[in-house]
Amino acid sequence: MESRVEKTYSITINIDPKPKKRPRVYRWSTINPSQEDEEELAANVINHSNCPEQPLTGQIRVMLKFYQRAPKNTPKWKIPLMDRGDIRPNINPDVDNYVKLVLDALNGIIWEDDRYIVEIHASKYYSINPRIEIFVDQIPEIKHRKDLEKLKDLEDLEKFFE
Repeated sequence: MESRVEKTYSITINIDPKPKKRPRVYRWSTINPSQEDEEELAANVINHSNCPEQPLTGQIRVMLKFYQRAPKNTPKWKIPLMDRGDIRPNINPDVDNYVKLVLDALNGIIWEDDRYIVEIHASKYYSINPRIEIFVDQIPEIKHRKDLEKLKDLEDLEKFFE
């Protein structure tokens, strides 16, 4: 189902994508080994011109594209195919570990908390220029009947509420 978008943000960060690492639990403490990676990512986003002034709340849709370098032992004939997206990475690290790092790093910066994210699309690609592309859409919320005025062509929905 296609939903309407209130505001869209597009951010490209030119760093190597890194996966979220598992926390180390010791007898008296827990250490987050991904803390430095999260801080580096957050610093790059804060300095970006398309970052929202206040963290977003409400319904949020996120699309993430992770572009990583091709392995060093890749034959030269495969590199253009990888850069075009015809050959995609299906090796470790998993895409969900990339997503976890981004979601945790951008809490309080782009969105107030990642609980507001209602939809995620994520994909991995090979590229000569490693980067992370983040697309954030704020979807209008309908909490009350008066909010339906924001969405003009929903006559069937109005009939449902009568």
